[in-house]
Amino acid sequence: MSTATAPIFYSRQSARPLHFPESDGKPMAETDKHRKQMLTLLDALDEYYRDDKATYVTGNILVHYCDEAGEWKFLAPDVFVAKGIEKKERRSYIIEDEGKAPDFIIELVSPSTKVEDFGNKRVIYAGWNVKEYFLFDPTGELMSAPLRGFRLSGNEYLPLMGARLHSEVLKLDLIVEQGRLRLYNPVTGRRLYTHEESEAARRMAETRADTAEAKVTAAEVNAAQERAARQAAEAELARLREELTKRHEQKS
Repeated sequence: MSTATAPIFYSRQSARPLHFPESDGKPMAETDKHRKQMLTLLDALDEYYRDDKATYVTGNILVHYCDEAGEWKFLAPDVFVAKGIEKKERRSYIIEDEGKAPDFIIELVSPSTKVEDFGNKRVIYAGWNVKEYFLFDPTGELMSAPLRGFRLSGNEYLPLMGARLHSEVLKLDLIVEQGRLRLYNPVTGRRLYTHEESEAARRMAETRADTAEAKVTAAEVNAAQERAARQAAEAELARLREELTKRHEQKS
């Protein structure tokens, strides 16, 4: 696969617009599969970076940049992660104001975006210095392999090979499972949960803990009852022995 050589985009303060658009007028996703896939990825990454205040995760918001001709333009990546950027709500992402572009981008390929995703966006993202760029086809109909990945080397994107692609930026693996793109932690071998999945797992763990505690409590009660019954039997046996001894003494 050929590589895309990136131009260098410069920011020119004199060309800065008074107002940055916040919507491109396009729908969030072309199909339900695209929408669900985007939300699943964003939710999983939000949960993964929940306690990291210096990692910004978002998607489908406008990223504004100044091109090499000094014109302000924008794109709206489906999913992106910017490391070293404050986690806060934004109306749009202005590269000049933030001081850097995203480090990691995923685009969900559709019939209307395929040419741009493989062509113009690769050049632009390389020019932004986006370290990793991934393409996923939720329908499985537009690419020979549903997942493609690229890593920036110098000012060119080099393709990543294999069915399981590793992100050096996120320290996570990207894997297609049953037609869906999921993220895995290679250290633990576990899939990243969405918030809903994390809550479900937490509730299941609590239920198991409660069940185990109940079993322990029941066992302790049974043991206490057995000790009480044994002590009562021993006391009764001692009483009978004492009574027999008294009768024997009386006969003597």
